[in-house]
Amino acid sequence: MLRLWACLLLLGSIQIQAVPFYSGSTSEEVLADGLSAESSAESSDDSSFMPHLTHPSPVHRNLFPPLSLAPFAPLEPVDPLHVQASQRMASVWNGPGGPAPLAPQLQSSHLLPLFNSDFDTDFVPLELQQSPQGRQETRAPAPVQATEQKPFNVDTITTDVNAPNPAIFFQQSFPFFGNEFFNSFGGFGFGAAQEPWWKGPNVCTEKEEDDTVASETEAEETVDTFGQERDGVTNVVRSPLFGQFQFSVNSCAEKPNKHVCTKIVNQNGKKKTLTLTRQCCYGYGRPRNADFTTPCEKIEIKDVEATASDMGAKQFIESARSAGELAEMLGGGSGKKVTLFVPNDAAFVEYRGHQQQENNVEDSKSESSKPSIYKLHAVLGEVQLEDVPNEKLLQTELPDQKIRINSYQLPAALGLEPYRYAANCVPIEKHDKLSEQALVHTLDGVLKPLTKNIMDIIRERADMSIMRTVLEKTNLSALLEDEKPVTIFVPTDAAFDKLEPHLRRALKEGRGCASNILKNHLLDLTFCSVATVPGAKTTAYNLLGEPLLLNRTRLAANQTGPAPIYINNLAKIIDADIMGTNGVLHVIDTILPTESALPMTSLMSHNNLTIFQRLLEASGYDDQFDDLDNVTVFAPTDKALQNTEWARMLTEKPELLNHNLDLLEFLNYHVVKPMIKTCDLTEKSLPTVAGPSVRLNLYSTHALFSDVMNRATVNCARLVHFDHESCGSVLHKVDRALAPPKNNILKVLEANPNYSKFLELVRKANLTQLLSNDSRSLTLLVPKNDVFEELNDSAEGLKPTDPTALVKTHIVEDVVCCTGIIPTNWPFVRSIESISGQHLRITRDRRPKIENAGVTKCDVVATNGVIHEINDIIVPRPQRQQQRPQLIPPGAGYQPQGDFDDFF
Repeated sequence: MLRLWACLLLLGSIQIQAVPFYSGSTSEEVLADGLSAESSAESSDDSSFMPHLTHPSPVHRNLFPPLSLAPFAPLEPVDPLHVQASQRMASVWNGPGGPAPLAPQLQSSHLLPLFNSDFDTDFVPLELQQSPQGRQETRAPAPVQATEQKPFNVDTITTDVNAPNPAIFFQQSFPFFGNEFFNSFGGFGFGAAQEPWWKGPNVCTEKEEDDTVASETEAEETVDTFGQERDGVTNVVRSPLFGQFQFSVNSCAEKPNKHVCTKIVNQNGKKKTLTLTRQCCYGYGRPRNADFTTPCEKIEIKDVEATASDMGAKQFIESARSAGELAEMLGGGSGKKVTLFVPNDAAFVEYRGHQQQENNVEDSKSESSKPSIYKLHAVLGEVQLEDVPNEKLLQTELPDQKIRINSYQLPAALGLEPYRYAANCVPIEKHDKLSEQALVHTLDGVLKPLTKNIMDIIRERADMSIMRTVLEKTNLSALLEDEKPVTIFVPTDAAFDKLEPHLRRALKEGRGCASNILKNHLLDLTFCSVATVPGAKTTAYNLLGEPLLLNRTRLAANQTGPAPIYINNLAKIIDADIMGTNGVLHVIDTILPTESALPMTSLMSHNNLTIFQRLLEASGYDDQFDDLDNVTVFAPTDKALQNTEWARMLTEKPELLNHNLDLLEFLNYHVVKPMIKTCDLTEKSLPTVAGPSVRLNLYSTHALFSDVMNRATVNCARLVHFDHESCGSVLHKVDRALAPPKNNILKVLEANPNYSKFLELVRKANLTQLLSNDSRSLTLLVPKNDVFEELNDSAEGLKPTDPTALVKTHIVEDVVCCTGIIPTNWPFVRSIESISGQHLRITRDRRPKIENAGVTKCDVVATNGVIHEINDIIVPRPQRQQQRPQLIPPGAGYQPQGDFDDFF
C-alpha cells in the first residue's frame, strides 16, 4: 500500500509524453488515426494543452475508475508570480542542449516509416486527454526552475483561526492530486465529477506562439535522454535507441479569473513556446475565492463614480471631478485603459483634515498651493493585481512618480484571501473591480509623492542622528541610497541609550562588528506592516540570513487604532511604513542585538558569565579584550569561579584588580588563537594569549558508537556550552577555571608527600625519565601512602616481585580526563591500555572507577599529562602463556593439573 501511494505522489506531479517521430504521414494523419475528425479539429483551438497540474493523470483513472463523488472544497488559487519557490513549476528547458522534445504518443492501426525531419507539434485537446477512452499517456517532467526563495513567510501560531475544510487541508498537503482526483471516486455517494470553470461558458481564449532557434554554440552537441547524439541542429551523429524523440514541457497556473498554460516543445535546437490563456470574457467574472467549478457569470459594469461609491470610495472621485482632473485621469476620452487606486472615504476625509490643520487655511487654497495628488493615484493600462509581480513599479500619470506594488502570501488556515497587497505600503482593501472607464482598486490611505530615498529620510530625522552616524561610518549608507528595494528598522537615539556600554561604544565608533548589528535591521525587500496578521507570526530574513520574527498583537475590545507590532518580542515599531523611493523605513524603540555581532564582553553578559565579565571590567582590559579578533575564549561559569581567590577579591577588594598583571595573565590563559568551533576541535595543544598552552581532548559518551566524539575538554575542564559566536571570535563555556600547570608529572609526585611510597616504586622501576619527559602525554594513576599501609597491615600484605610491572600498570600513554569516563555495562565495556599492555576497564558509579580502584581525586594537570589519585592498587595480571596442543598423549610422568584433566 505504501508503494502505491508513493507512485501516486510521483505520478501526480510528474507527467511525461513520448512518441517516436514517423515519416510518411503528417501529424494530422496520425492524430486522425486515433481520434475522430472533430477531435482533430479541436487540436488546434484553445483546448490544445495538457491538463492543469492539479488534474488527475490517466494513471489515476486506471487505478481509480470514475465513480460518483460529491466534490470536495477546492484549493485556493495559486498565483505563480507570488508563490514560494517550492510551489512554482518551471516551463522551459535551459537551452537546446537539454533533452530533445517528446511528442504525444498516438495509437495507430498500421505501421509507419520511421523518422521525419520536419519540425511539427500536435496538441491533444484537454477534453480528449481526460476522456475515459483516452490513450495511456505519460508526460515529460517539468524541470524545477531556479528561482530565488521567497524572503519571508507567514505561519499560523494561534488556534483561534477559521478551521480549514478537511478536503482543503488534504489538497494543500497533496496538491498534485488536484480537485478532480477527489471527484474520481464514484460509487461512494459523493456525487459526480465536475468540469473546471475555464472549460465552461463565457470563457475567452488568447493564444501566443514563439519560435526560436538555438545558436550554433548552444547546439554544437545535443544528447537526448534516450541516447541519441546530434551535431549541430539536425545532423544525426549516432542513431537513437528508439527512433527520434521530442520533449514537451507543460505548466499551468490557475487564478481566480484566469487559467494560463504554457507548452514548450524542443527538437534539435528548435524551441516552440505556446501560451494559452483562458479568462472570463469582458463583462463576465467569478466571485473571489469561488469554487473551481463556478462558471463565469454576467457582471454589472457601472461608471467609475458609481463603482467607487459601491466600494466606499466616492469622495476621492467627487473631489477629483470638482477639481477638474477626473476626466484627464481617465484618459481624456482617448479610450485608453486606466487603473485607479482610490482612497476609501475614511482615509480621504482624514487626509483632508490633516491638510487643513497643516495649512490652517481653506482646503481649496491648500490644494491650489500644492501639486495635485489625484494623478498620483492613476496608472495607464489595466493593472490586475494578480498579474503584478512583487516589487513592481507602476508609472503614474504624475510625472516622476511611481507606485510600488507589494504582495504578501498568507496561510490558508487564517481563512483570509491568499494574498495581501500594498501600494507604496498603503494597504489595498478591494481590488480588480471593473468599471466602464477604469479598473478600480481601493486603498486604506492616501498616496503621497515620494522624492527622497531612505538615507535622505534618516538624515532629516532629528531623532536618528546616532543611526545616521553609524550608517555612514560602516559604509552601509550607500545601500540605503541605491535603487534596489530595502527595508530598515531604525532605532531612535533613545534606543541607543538602553545599550550596555561595550555595545554602545562599539556601535558609535563603527568598529568591530557594528556593521553586522546594522545588517540585523536590514531586509533586501520592501516589507510593509500589512504583511503582519494578528494571530500569525511573520518571519523575514535580514541581510545576515537570520530570521526576524514579527508579531502583531491583538487589540482589546476597548482599544482603537492599529495593533502594535513587535520584532523578536523585543523591539516595538512606533512609526511604521515611512515610504521612500527605494523602500520603506520603520522606527523602533529598541536595538535588535545579534550574538554574532556582539563584543565579547557583551556576549558574556548575554550568556550569564557575569563573574568572568566583571573580572575583565575590573582589570581595565575589557576594551582590549573586545578588540581581539579570530580568537577562542574558554570562559568559566559563575559556579566554577565563585569560590576562587579572584572572585573573593572582586567582592572584597576590587581596587586591587585594576591593571593587575597576575589577573591579566589568568584571563589571557583562557584565550587561544585562532577561532575554533567545536566541529573543528582536534586533540592537540594550543598556545594561549598568555603564552603557555592548553590541551584539548575529545571523548565519546555513546555506549555503542565509541568512535563518535561528542564531549570535549580543555585541560580536563569540560565544555558545557559552546559555539557562541562573537564578532569574529567564538566563546565556549567550561565548568572550571583554567590555570597553567607549573610542573611535570614527576615533579608533582615529588612535591606531594602523600605519594612518596609510589614515588619509591617509580624510582626502583627506573621510570623517572619517562614521567619527566614533557614531550609525552600520560595519565598516571597514583595510590596514596595509606593505601600501601593498609595492604601491609593486612594478612595478605603486598610483596611485589616486579615493581616495574606494577608501576607500568598505573601509566597510560594518553590523557584520560575524568569527564571522559562514563558508566558502562556488559557488553559495552570500555577499557584503556596501560604501557605494560594490560587493558584496564573504566566505568563510573558514584565516582570514576578504573579496574578495582576508585578515583578519589581527579585531573591534577601537569605539563605532560594528568594525575588521578586512586584508593586501591591495580595489581598486574600475569601474562597468559599459550601452550601448543599436544598431539601425542603425555608420558608416564604426566600429572593431571585440574578437573579438566581428571575428567579425561
